[in-house]
Amino acid sequence: MAVRKRTSNHLLLVEAKDAESQGDSARAITLYQQAVANDPLEEQAWQRLMILHRKQKDYPGELKVINLALKTYETHAREAQRQWLQQHKKGASLFKSLAKSLGLMNSKGEMLNDNSVIKKWTRRKEMVTARLKKRPKK
Repeated sequence: MAVRKRTSNHLLLVEAKDAESQGDSARAITLYQQAVANDPLEEQAWQRLMILHRKQKDYPGELKVINLALKTYETHAREAQRQWLQQHKKGASLFKSLAKSLGLMNSKGEMLNDNSVIKKWTRRKEMVTARLKKRPKK
């Protein structure tokens, strides 16, 4: 069986940007998807995927990308919080009490996410959803 060499994300992003500049959106999308598969937290690749779908007026496709990106980032944030709490058991109860009193934790005991990327994508999701509601059904 042939061993497939994994291309670095930097190289994938450079190739995808080049494909975009040449007008090959399909190839660019494929390369950005590969970059996201290699590193699910690759913000630039997610952002460019959203933009490419938007440029093609593929709002359902853009919404799918936004939802997947949000889910990935939110899952990562929850997992990082869970790991931190497990590693710092002594400070965890104090941390939780403080976070609750400051309104930084929801009723489920999860930290409210103040990640600017997530906020930006959530706003974009609202805009795309509104645009899809305005569209006449085919």
